[in-house]
Amino acid sequence: MGYAKEEQETTLVYSAEDNEWSGYSCYSPHITKIVKLLGIENIDAEYEDGRESPLSIKFKLKSNQVSFRQGNKREMSEEQKQKAAERLAKARENK
Repeated sequence: MGYAKEEQETTLVYSAEDNEWSGYSCYSPHITKIVKLLGIENIDAEYEDGRESPLSIKFKLKSNQVSFRQGNKREMSEEQKQKAAERLAKARENK
């Protein structure tokens, strides 16, 4: 059954004393990423009857495993866009 869309969440809480993050997630895409990162043996997982993947997880992350980055949006000139489109068309032809 799982959780309704409006109930799905991922939370992180930082402890300066322990210098680590405590997390909880019941959002499937985040659960998948965290399990791949930490391994299923390093998380506290809750399962639903008949379900192989976790319904929700609790986990700990080291301070260096969390990063806040601002995405870099690249601005391209019309000429650069045209050249990129030509390269893509050529690559598709060679497939």
